Amino acid sequence: MNRSDKITSDPDSLAFLMGGGEMGSLIRSMDWSKTSLGPAAGWPQSLRTTVSICLASDLPICIIWGPGLVQLYNDAYRVICGDKHPRSMGQTFSECWKEAWPVIGEAHDCALAGDKAFLETQHIFLERYGFLEECFFTFSFSPIRDETGRVGGLFHPVIEMTTQMLSERRTRALRDVIAQTNKAKSVSEVLALSAQTLGEYELDLPFVLLYALEPHGSQSRLVGATGLSADAVESLRSACPGDVQTVWPLDDVVRRGSALQVDDVRQRLARVCVGPHLDVPNTALAHPIIPPGADRPVAILIAGISPRLPMNEAYRGFYDLLAAGVTTSIANVSAYEDERSRAKALAELDRAKTAFFSNISHEFRTPLTLMLGPVEDALAGPETLPPLHREQLEVVHRNGLRLQRLVNGLLEFSRIEAGRARAAFEPTDLAEFTADLASNFRSACEKAGLELRVDCPPLSEPVFVDRPMWEKIVLNLLSNAFKFTFDGESAVT
Repeated sequence: MNRSDKITSDPDSLAFLMGGGEMGSLIRSMDWSKTSLGPAAGWPQSLRTTVSICLASDLPICIIWGPGLVQLYNDAYRVICGDKHPRSMGQTFSECWKEAWPVIGEAHDCALAGDKAFLETQHIFLERYGFLEECFFTFSFSPIRDETGRVGGLFHPVIEMTTQMLSERRTRALRDVIAQTNKAKSVSEVLALSAQTLGEYELDLPFVLLYALEPHGSQSRLVGATGLSADAVESLRSACPGDVQTVWPLDDVVRRGSALQVDDVRQRLARVCVGPHLDVPNTALAHPIIPPGADRPVAILIAGISPRLPMNEAYRGFYDLLAAGVTTSIANVSAYEDERSRAKALAELDRAKTAFFSNISHEFRTPLTLMLGPVEDALAGPETLPPLHREQLEVVHRNGLRLQRLVNGLLEFSRIEAGRARAAFEPTDLAEFTADLASNFRSACEKAGLELRVDCPPLSEPVFVDRPMWEKIVLNLLSNAFKFTFDGESAVT
Protein backbone atom coordinates (compact mmCIF):
# COMPACT_ATOMS: atom_id res chain seq x y z
CA MET A 1 0.00 0.00 0.00
CA ASN A 2 1.44 3.37 -0.98
CA ARG A 3 1.32 6.49 1.23
CA SER A 4 -1.70 8.13 -0.49
CA ASP A 5 -3.80 4.92 -0.23
CA LYS A 6 -3.01 4.72 3.47
CA ILE A 7 -4.12 8.30 4.07
CA THR A 8 -7.36 7.83 2.11
CA SER A 9 -8.34 4.71 4.04
CA ASP A 10 -7.60 6.32 7.42
CA PRO A 11 -10.90 7.44 9.01
CA ASP A 12 -9.04 10.18 10.86
CA SER A 13 -7.47 11.59 7.69
CA LEU A 14 -9.64 14.77 7.88
CA ALA A 15 -9.28 15.25 11.63
CA PHE A 16 -6.99 18.22 11.03
CA LEU A 17 -10.01 20.06 9.61
CA MET A 18 -12.24 19.51 12.61
CA GLY A 19 -13.35 22.72 14.29
CA GLY A 20 -12.05 25.85 12.65
CA GLY A 21 -15.42 27.59 12.70
CA GLU A 22 -17.31 28.41 9.52
CA MET A 23 -14.24 28.18 7.27
CA GLY A 24 -13.36 24.75 8.69
CA SER A 25 -16.84 23.53 7.73
CA LEU A 26 -16.51 25.06 4.27
CA ILE A 27 -13.12 23.43 3.65
CA ARG A 28 -14.50 20.05 4.75
CA SER A 29 -17.47 20.39 2.39
CA MET A 30 -15.51 21.39 -0.72
CA ASP A 31 -14.34 19.00 -3.45
CA TRP A 32 -10.66 19.80 -3.52
CA SER A 33 -10.02 17.26 -6.23
CA LYS A 34 -11.01 19.96 -8.73
CA THR A 35 -8.05 22.06 -7.62
CA SER A 36 -4.32 21.55 -7.91
CA LEU A 37 -4.28 20.51 -4.23
CA GLY A 38 -6.21 17.29 -4.88
CA PRO A 39 -8.49 15.59 -2.29
CA ALA A 40 -8.00 16.86 1.26
CA ALA A 41 -7.36 13.33 2.48
CA GLY A 42 -4.21 13.25 0.36
CA TRP A 43 -2.72 16.53 1.48
CA PRO A 44 0.84 16.32 2.81
CA GLN A 45 1.45 16.65 6.52
CA SER A 46 3.11 20.05 6.13
CA LEU A 47 -0.08 21.46 4.57
CA ARG A 48 -2.29 19.70 7.12
CA THR A 49 -0.36 21.19 10.03
CA THR A 50 -0.32 24.67 8.49
CA VAL A 51 -4.07 24.63 7.74
CA SER A 52 -4.81 23.37 11.26
CA ILE A 53 -2.82 26.27 12.76
CA CYS A 54 -4.54 28.71 10.42
CA LEU A 55 -8.07 27.57 11.35
CA ALA A 56 -7.31 27.67 15.07
CA SER A 57 -6.03 31.25 14.96
CA ASP A 58 -8.03 34.42 15.66
CA LEU A 59 -5.61 36.38 13.47
CA PRO A 60 -6.60 36.71 9.78
CA ILE A 61 -4.43 34.12 8.01
CA CYS A 62 -4.35 32.85 4.44
CA ILE A 63 -2.44 29.77 3.30
CA ILE A 64 -1.17 29.76 -0.31
CA TRP A 65 -0.17 26.27 -1.45
CA GLY A 66 0.86 24.08 -4.33
CA PRO A 67 1.81 24.67 -7.92
CA GLY A 68 -1.52 26.43 -8.51
CA LEU A 69 -0.96 28.72 -5.49
CA VAL A 70 -4.43 27.93 -4.16
CA GLN A 71 -5.58 29.87 -1.10
CA LEU A 72 -7.26 28.64 2.07
CA TYR A 73 -8.11 30.91 5.01
CA ASN A 74 -9.80 31.12 8.39
CA ASP A 75 -12.87 32.93 9.71
CA ALA A 76 -10.97 36.15 10.49
CA TYR A 77 -9.56 36.35 6.94
CA ARG A 78 -13.01 35.78 5.49
CA VAL A 79 -13.91 39.36 6.64
CA ILE A 80 -11.04 40.73 4.56
CA CYS A 81 -12.33 38.91 1.48
CA GLY A 82 -15.68 40.71 1.63
CA ASP A 83 -17.94 39.78 -1.27
CA LYS A 84 -15.14 37.78 -2.88
CA HIS A 85 -16.11 35.01 -0.47
CA PRO A 86 -17.03 32.16 -0.91
CA ARG A 87 -15.63 31.90 -4.45
CA SER A 88 -12.26 33.08 -3.06
CA MET A 89 -11.87 29.86 -1.06
CA GLY A 90 -9.76 27.54 -3.20
CA GLN A 91 -9.14 30.27 -5.79
CA THR A 92 -5.70 31.07 -7.15
CA PHE A 93 -4.28 33.77 -4.86
CA SER A 94 -3.03 36.06 -7.65
CA GLU A 95 -6.37 35.85 -9.45
CA CYS A 96 -8.36 36.66 -6.30
CA TRP A 97 -6.24 39.71 -5.46
CA LYS A 98 -5.27 40.87 -8.94
CA GLU A 99 -6.15 44.54 -8.24
CA ALA A 100 -3.71 44.50 -5.29
CA TRP A 101 -0.91 42.85 -7.24
CA PRO A 102 1.02 46.07 -8.01
CA VAL A 103 1.52 46.44 -4.24
CA ILE A 104 1.82 42.84 -3.01
CA GLY A 105 3.16 41.01 -6.06
CA GLU A 106 6.86 41.59 -5.42
CA ALA A 107 6.62 40.53 -1.76
CA HIS A 108 4.65 37.42 -2.76
CA ASP A 109 7.24 36.36 -5.36
CA CYS A 110 10.10 37.10 -2.95
CA ALA A 111 8.60 34.72 -0.37
CA LEU A 112 8.11 32.01 -3.01
CA ALA A 113 11.84 32.31 -3.69
CA GLY A 114 12.49 31.48 -0.03
CA ASP A 115 12.78 34.91 1.60
CA LYS A 116 10.25 36.32 4.04
CA ALA A 117 8.59 39.66 3.29
CA PHE A 118 6.87 42.14 5.63
CA LEU A 119 4.89 45.19 4.50
CA GLU A 120 3.41 47.72 6.92
CA THR A 121 0.30 49.91 6.41
CA GLN A 122 0.24 49.43 2.65
CA HIS A 123 -2.18 51.61 0.71
CA ILE A 124 -4.21 49.27 -1.51
CA PHE A 125 -7.40 49.61 -3.55
CA LEU A 126 -9.51 46.43 -3.47
CA GLU A 127 -12.71 45.53 -5.23
CA ARG A 128 -14.47 43.46 -2.56
CA TYR A 129 -17.86 45.18 -2.12
CA GLY A 130 -18.78 46.07 -5.70
CA PHE A 131 -16.53 49.14 -5.96
CA LEU A 132 -12.82 49.90 -5.86
CA GLU A 133 -12.30 50.51 -2.13
CA GLU A 134 -9.42 52.37 -0.49
CA CYS A 135 -7.81 50.11 2.16
CA PHE A 136 -4.72 49.81 4.33
CA PHE A 137 -3.07 46.54 5.39
CA THR A 138 -0.10 45.30 7.35
CA PHE A 139 0.90 41.77 6.30
CA SER A 140 3.70 39.34 5.69
CA PHE A 141 4.54 36.42 3.40
CA SER A 142 6.56 33.58 4.95
CA PRO A 143 7.71 30.51 2.99
CA ILE A 144 6.51 27.09 4.21
CA ARG A 145 8.79 24.12 3.51
CA ASP A 146 7.17 20.83 2.49
CA GLU A 147 8.45 17.31 3.14
CA THR A 148 11.04 17.65 0.39
CA GLY A 149 12.53 20.82 1.86
CA ARG A 150 11.31 22.96 -1.00
CA VAL A 151 8.92 25.93 -0.61
CA GLY A 152 5.51 24.27 -0.79
CA GLY A 153 3.48 27.37 0.00
CA LEU A 154 3.21 30.70 1.85
CA PHE A 155 1.95 31.64 5.28
CA HIS A 156 0.16 34.97 4.89
CA PRO A 157 -1.15 36.70 8.08
CA VAL A 158 -2.93 40.03 7.52
CA ILE A 159 -4.10 42.90 9.74
CA GLU A 160 -6.43 45.45 8.17
CA MET A 161 -5.48 49.00 9.22
CA THR A 162 -8.11 50.85 7.19
CA THR A 163 -10.19 52.18 10.09
CA GLN A 164 -7.13 53.35 12.03
CA MET A 165 -5.42 55.02 9.06
CA LEU A 166 -8.57 56.79 7.88
CA SER A 167 -9.21 58.03 11.40
CA GLU A 168 -5.67 59.42 11.68
CA ARG A 169 -5.90 61.10 8.27
CA ARG A 170 -9.24 62.70 9.05
CA THR A 171 -8.00 63.86 12.44
CA ARG A 172 -5.08 65.58 10.69
CA ALA A 173 -7.49 67.25 8.28
CA LEU A 174 -9.60 68.63 11.12
CA ARG A 175 -6.49 69.75 13.02
CA ASP A 176 -5.04 71.50 9.97
CA VAL A 177 -8.29 73.33 9.21
CA ILE A 178 -8.47 74.68 12.77
CA ALA A 179 -4.78 75.64 12.76
CA GLN A 180 -4.94 77.45 9.42
CA THR A 181 -8.24 79.25 9.97
CA ASN A 182 -7.04 80.58 13.34
CA LYS A 183 -5.07 83.12 11.27
CA ALA A 184 -8.20 84.42 9.53
CA LYS A 185 -9.67 87.86 10.23
CA SER A 186 -12.91 87.57 8.25
CA VAL A 187 -15.54 85.00 7.30
CA SER A 188 -14.38 85.01 3.67
CA GLU A 189 -10.82 84.33 4.76
CA VAL A 190 -11.95 81.41 6.94
CA LEU A 191 -13.75 79.85 3.99
CA ALA A 192 -10.86 80.40 1.57
CA LEU A 193 -8.28 78.97 4.00
CA SER A 194 -10.52 75.98 4.76
CA ALA A 195 -10.80 75.10 1.08
CA GLN A 196 -7.07 75.58 0.56
CA THR A 197 -6.24 73.28 3.50
CA LEU A 198 -8.74 70.59 2.55
CA GLY A 199 -7.29 70.42 -0.94
CA GLU A 200 -4.55 68.22 0.55
CA TYR A 201 -7.10 65.57 1.60
CA GLU A 202 -8.68 64.69 -1.74
CA LEU A 203 -8.93 60.98 -0.84
CA ASP A 204 -11.56 61.82 1.78
CA LEU A 205 -12.81 65.00 0.13
CA PRO A 206 -12.70 64.65 -3.67
CA PHE A 207 -13.91 68.24 -3.98
CA VAL A 208 -14.93 71.03 -1.61
CA LEU A 209 -16.96 74.17 -2.32
CA LEU A 210 -17.59 76.91 0.24
CA TYR A 211 -20.31 79.47 -0.44
CA ALA A 212 -20.68 82.66 1.63
CA LEU A 213 -24.30 83.79 2.08
CA GLU A 214 -25.58 87.33 2.47
CA PRO A 215 -26.87 88.13 5.99
CA HIS A 216 -30.31 88.88 4.60
CA GLY A 217 -31.29 87.54 1.21
CA SER A 218 -30.67 84.62 -1.12
CA GLN A 219 -27.42 85.80 -2.73
CA SER A 220 -24.45 83.44 -2.47
CA ARG A 221 -20.80 83.82 -3.40
CA LEU A 222 -18.27 81.05 -4.03
CA VAL A 223 -15.32 81.88 -1.77
CA GLY A 224 -13.28 78.68 -1.73
CA ALA A 225 -13.05 75.60 -3.95
CA THR A 226 -10.78 72.62 -4.42
CA GLY A 227 -10.80 69.36 -6.37
CA LEU A 228 -12.49 70.67 -9.53
CA SER A 229 -10.99 71.93 -12.75
CA ALA A 230 -10.18 75.63 -13.02
CA ASP A 231 -12.88 76.04 -15.66
CA ALA A 232 -15.46 74.41 -13.39
CA VAL A 233 -14.54 76.64 -10.45
CA GLU A 234 -14.63 79.80 -12.57
CA SER A 235 -18.00 78.80 -14.03
CA LEU A 236 -19.44 78.30 -10.55
CA ARG A 237 -17.87 81.51 -9.27
CA SER A 238 -19.35 83.67 -12.02
CA ALA A 239 -22.75 81.95 -12.16
CA CYS A 240 -25.82 84.04 -11.41
CA PRO A 241 -27.92 83.07 -8.34
CA GLY A 242 -30.43 81.13 -10.45
CA ASP A 243 -27.69 79.05 -12.08
CA VAL A 244 -26.09 78.29 -8.71
CA GLN A 245 -29.42 77.00 -7.44
CA THR A 246 -29.62 74.77 -10.50
CA VAL A 247 -26.26 73.21 -9.62
CA TRP A 248 -26.67 73.07 -5.83
CA PRO A 249 -29.85 73.21 -3.71
CA LEU A 250 -28.57 76.02 -1.49
CA ASP A 251 -32.04 77.35 -0.67
CA ASP A 252 -33.11 73.91 0.54
CA VAL A 253 -30.09 73.74 2.85
CA VAL A 254 -30.88 77.19 4.27
CA ARG A 255 -34.52 76.25 4.87
CA ARG A 256 -33.65 72.91 6.47
CA GLY A 257 -30.84 74.27 8.61
CA SER A 258 -29.22 70.82 8.49
CA ALA A 259 -27.04 68.73 6.15
CA LEU A 260 -28.53 67.65 2.83
CA GLN A 261 -27.23 64.75 0.73
CA VAL A 262 -26.99 65.40 -3.00
CA ASP A 263 -27.06 62.17 -5.03
CA ASP A 264 -26.68 63.28 -8.66
CA VAL A 265 -23.39 65.14 -8.51
CA ARG A 266 -22.05 63.95 -11.87
CA GLN A 267 -25.11 65.28 -13.65
CA ARG A 268 -24.97 68.59 -11.78
CA LEU A 269 -21.26 69.15 -12.35
CA ALA A 270 -21.49 68.19 -16.02
CA ARG A 271 -23.18 71.54 -16.48
CA VAL A 272 -20.09 73.36 -15.30
CA CYS A 273 -17.64 71.69 -17.68
CA VAL A 274 -15.90 69.22 -15.40
CA GLY A 275 -13.15 67.57 -17.37
CA PRO A 276 -13.42 63.85 -18.16
CA HIS A 277 -10.06 63.19 -16.49
CA LEU A 278 -11.50 64.00 -13.07
CA ASP A 279 -12.84 61.15 -10.93
CA VAL A 280 -15.99 62.99 -9.89
CA PRO A 281 -18.08 61.29 -7.18
CA ASN A 282 -21.81 61.02 -7.59
CA THR A 283 -22.69 61.98 -4.01
CA ALA A 284 -21.96 65.05 -1.88
CA LEU A 285 -23.06 66.53 1.42
CA ALA A 286 -24.16 70.16 1.72
CA HIS A 287 -23.62 71.39 5.29
CA PRO A 288 -24.96 74.73 6.57
CA ILE A 289 -22.50 76.78 8.64
CA ILE A 290 -24.56 78.37 11.43
CA PRO A 291 -22.55 80.21 14.13
CA PRO A 292 -23.89 80.16 17.72
CA GLY A 293 -26.73 82.63 18.15
CA ALA A 294 -27.41 82.96 14.41
CA ASP A 295 -30.82 82.07 13.00
CA ARG A 296 -29.62 81.25 9.48
CA PRO A 297 -26.41 79.97 7.84
CA VAL A 298 -23.61 82.38 6.99
CA ALA A 299 -22.06 79.86 4.62
CA ILE A 300 -22.60 76.43 3.08
CA LEU A 301 -19.94 73.72 2.85
CA ILE A 302 -20.39 71.27 -0.04
CA ALA A 303 -18.04 68.29 0.10
CA GLY A 304 -17.88 65.35 -2.27
CA ILE A 305 -18.10 61.80 -0.90
CA SER A 306 -15.31 59.56 -2.13
CA PRO A 307 -16.57 56.81 -4.49
CA ARG A 308 -13.79 54.63 -3.05
CA LEU A 309 -14.94 54.73 0.57
CA PRO A 310 -18.12 53.37 2.17
CA MET A 311 -20.42 56.04 3.60
CA ASN A 312 -20.48 54.65 7.12
CA GLU A 313 -21.01 56.33 10.48
CA ALA A 314 -17.34 57.28 10.85
CA TYR A 315 -17.25 58.91 7.39
CA ARG A 316 -20.47 60.84 8.03
CA GLY A 317 -19.16 61.90 11.44
CA PHE A 318 -16.03 63.28 9.77
CA TYR A 319 -18.15 65.61 7.61
CA ASP A 320 -20.12 66.73 10.66
CA LEU A 321 -16.90 67.49 12.58
CA LEU A 322 -15.47 69.31 9.58
CA ALA A 323 -18.52 71.56 9.35
CA ALA A 324 -18.34 72.11 13.12
CA GLY A 325 -14.66 73.10 12.84
CA VAL A 326 -15.38 75.68 10.14
CA THR A 327 -18.32 76.95 12.21
CA THR A 328 -16.06 77.38 15.25
CA SER A 329 -13.50 79.32 13.23
CA ILE A 330 -16.21 81.62 11.86
CA ALA A 331 -17.57 82.14 15.38
CA ASN A 332 -14.06 83.10 16.54
CA VAL A 333 -13.71 85.55 13.66
CA SER A 334 -17.11 87.06 14.46
CA ALA A 335 -16.08 87.45 18.09
CA TYR A 336 -12.83 89.10 16.95
CA GLU A 337 -14.74 91.48 14.68
CA ASP A 338 -17.18 92.33 17.49
CA GLU A 339 -14.30 92.98 19.86
CA ARG A 340 -12.58 95.16 17.29
CA SER A 341 -15.80 97.13 16.77
CA ARG A 342 -16.14 97.61 20.52
CA ALA A 343 -12.53 98.74 20.78
CA LYS A 344 -13.08 101.20 17.94
CA ALA A 345 -16.22 102.54 19.61
CA LEU A 346 -14.37 102.92 22.94
CA ALA A 347 -11.52 104.73 21.17
CA GLU A 348 -14.02 107.11 19.57
CA LEU A 349 -15.62 107.68 22.96
CA ASP A 350 -12.22 108.32 24.51
CA ARG A 351 -11.34 110.82 21.81
CA ALA A 352 -14.67 112.56 22.34
CA LYS A 353 -14.02 112.69 26.10
CA THR A 354 -10.56 114.13 25.59
CA ALA A 355 -11.89 116.74 23.17
CA PHE A 356 -14.63 117.62 25.64
CA PHE A 357 -12.16 118.09 28.49
CA SER A 358 -9.91 120.18 26.30
CA ASN A 359 -12.74 122.41 25.08
CA ILE A 360 -14.34 122.90 28.46
CA SER A 361 -10.95 123.68 30.03
CA HIS A 362 -10.38 126.45 27.50
CA GLU A 363 -13.90 127.73 28.12
CA PHE A 364 -13.30 127.86 31.89
CA ARG A 365 -9.93 129.59 31.58
CA THR A 366 -11.33 132.58 29.69
CA PRO A 367 -13.86 133.75 32.34
CA LEU A 368 -11.42 132.91 35.14
CA THR A 369 -8.79 135.13 33.57
CA LEU A 370 -11.34 137.91 33.14
CA MET A 371 -12.39 137.53 36.80
CA LEU A 372 -8.90 137.34 38.32
CA GLY A 373 -7.64 140.41 36.45
CA PRO A 374 -9.93 142.99 38.13
CA VAL A 375 -9.59 141.27 41.51
CA GLU A 376 -5.79 141.46 41.35
CA ASP A 377 -6.01 145.13 40.24
CA ALA A 378 -8.28 145.93 43.19
CA LEU A 379 -5.98 144.17 45.67
CA ALA A 380 -2.96 146.00 44.25
CA GLY A 381 -4.70 149.39 44.56
CA PRO A 382 -4.51 151.97 47.38
CA GLU A 383 -4.92 150.92 50.99
CA THR A 384 -8.21 152.87 51.16
CA LEU A 385 -10.01 149.61 50.38
CA PRO A 386 -12.08 148.70 53.47
CA PRO A 387 -10.59 145.74 55.39
CA LEU A 388 -13.74 143.66 55.02
CA HIS A 389 -13.83 144.16 51.26
CA ARG A 390 -10.12 143.41 51.01
CA GLU A 391 -10.57 140.21 52.98
CA GLN A 392 -13.46 139.17 50.75
CA LEU A 393 -11.48 139.94 47.58
CA GLU A 394 -8.54 137.92 48.91
CA VAL A 395 -10.87 134.94 49.41
CA VAL A 396 -12.15 135.39 45.86
CA HIS A 397 -8.60 135.69 44.51
CA ARG A 398 -7.33 132.70 46.45
CA ASN A 399 -10.15 130.42 45.33
CA GLY A 400 -9.98 131.77 41.80
CA LEU A 401 -6.32 130.79 41.63
CA ARG A 402 -7.20 127.36 43.01
CA LEU A 403 -9.91 126.96 40.39
CA GLN A 404 -7.44 128.06 37.73
CA ARG A 405 -4.98 125.39 38.84
CA LEU A 406 -7.74 122.77 38.64
CA VAL A 407 -8.67 123.91 35.16
CA ASN A 408 -5.03 123.84 34.09
CA GLY A 409 -4.73 120.32 35.50
CA LEU A 410 -7.82 119.26 33.56
CA LEU A 411 -6.35 120.73 30.38
CA GLU A 412 -3.06 118.98 30.99
CA PHE A 413 -4.90 115.68 31.55
CA SER A 414 -6.70 116.09 28.23
CA ARG A 415 -3.36 116.75 26.53
CA ILE A 416 -1.85 113.60 28.05
CA GLU A 417 -4.87 111.55 27.00
CA ALA A 418 -4.57 112.90 23.47
CA GLY A 419 -0.84 112.20 23.41
CA ARG A 420 -0.04 115.88 22.97
CA ALA A 421 1.69 116.46 26.31
CA ARG A 422 5.17 117.89 25.89
CA ALA A 423 7.79 117.93 28.60
CA ALA A 424 10.03 120.99 29.05
CA PHE A 425 13.30 119.66 30.42
CA GLU A 426 15.74 121.89 32.29
CA PRO A 427 18.81 121.18 34.44
CA THR A 428 17.72 120.80 38.06
CA ASP A 429 19.31 120.05 41.39
CA LEU A 430 16.94 117.15 41.82
CA ALA A 431 17.89 116.33 45.42
CA GLU A 432 17.34 119.90 46.66
CA PHE A 433 14.16 120.35 44.59
CA THR A 434 12.68 117.09 45.92
CA ALA A 435 13.57 117.95 49.51
CA ASP A 436 11.90 121.37 49.17
CA LEU A 437 8.73 119.76 47.82
CA ALA A 438 8.66 117.18 50.59
CA SER A 439 9.12 119.85 53.30
CA ASN A 440 5.65 121.21 52.45
CA PHE A 441 4.18 118.18 54.23
CA ARG A 442 6.29 118.42 57.37
CA SER A 443 3.85 120.49 59.46
CA ALA A 444 0.90 118.34 58.37
CA CYS A 445 2.75 115.18 59.34
CA GLU A 446 3.74 116.60 62.73
CA LYS A 447 0.14 117.56 63.50
CA ALA A 448 -0.95 114.01 62.62
CA GLY A 449 1.71 112.49 64.88
CA LEU A 450 3.73 111.11 61.95
CA GLU A 451 7.41 111.47 61.19
CA LEU A 452 8.52 112.73 57.78
CA ARG A 453 12.02 111.56 56.96
CA VAL A 454 13.70 113.24 53.97
CA ASP A 455 17.01 111.71 52.88
CA CYS A 456 18.04 113.18 49.53
CA PRO A 457 21.85 113.29 49.31
CA PRO A 458 23.29 115.74 46.76
CA LEU A 459 23.81 114.43 43.24
CA SER A 460 27.07 114.83 41.36
CA GLU A 461 25.46 116.88 38.57
CA PRO A 462 22.14 118.49 37.61
CA VAL A 463 19.38 116.29 36.17
CA PHE A 464 17.21 117.31 33.21
CA VAL A 465 13.55 117.05 34.30
CA ASP A 466 10.26 118.79 33.66
CA ARG A 467 9.91 120.61 36.98
CA PRO A 468 6.08 120.91 37.02
CA MET A 469 5.67 117.22 36.15
CA TRP A 470 8.19 116.19 38.80
CA GLU A 471 6.40 118.39 41.32
CA LYS A 472 3.09 116.67 40.58
CA ILE A 473 4.67 113.22 40.94
CA VAL A 474 6.31 113.96 44.30
CA LEU A 475 3.34 115.80 45.77
CA ASN A 476 0.92 113.09 44.63
CA LEU A 477 3.04 110.35 46.21
CA LEU A 478 3.41 112.24 49.47
CA SER A 479 -0.29 113.08 49.55
CA ASN A 480 -1.19 109.39 49.22
CA ALA A 481 1.37 108.43 51.85
CA PHE A 482 -0.06 111.02 54.24
CA LYS A 483 -3.65 109.85 53.68
CA PHE A 484 -2.94 106.15 54.15
CA THR A 485 -0.28 106.20 56.90
CA PHE A 486 -1.81 106.15 60.39
CA ASP A 487 1.34 105.73 62.47
CA GLY A 488 5.08 105.56 62.00
CA GLU A 489 6.80 107.52 59.30
CA SER A 490 6.85 108.48 55.63
CA ALA A 491 10.24 108.54 53.95
CA VAL A 492 11.50 110.31 50.85
CA THR A 493 14.82 108.90 49.69
